[in-house]
Amino acid sequence: MSVTNEFQHHIRTKGKFQIVALTHDADFDQHQVYAYAVVSSDGLKMRQELTLSAAQRWLDDEILRELLSKGSLSPDMMAQSRPAERSGLRTGRKRR
Repeated sequence: MSVTNEFQHHIRTKGKFQIVALTHDADFDQHQVYAYAVVSSDGLKMRQELTLSAAQRWLDDEILRELLSKGSLSPDMMAQSRPAERSGLRTGRKRR
């Protein structure tokens, strides 16, 4: 039975979360990263993904879920806005 060490290397912080690269070595080598994890401020590993972009997407979704559940953000704020109306001025002309 072998015991494998897992080392976390900070990649970025967003709010109260961090994305860390996971390796089996204390020295960081980008080529030795086997996964990326989202870690809470308490150090709890919340999610593990194979790619940095997948971890980032999950983190963005988690932050949005938290904001929606706290009522800090209403779902209609995320709706696509209407296109701007034309002013009626021709291109290159200034209103006087």
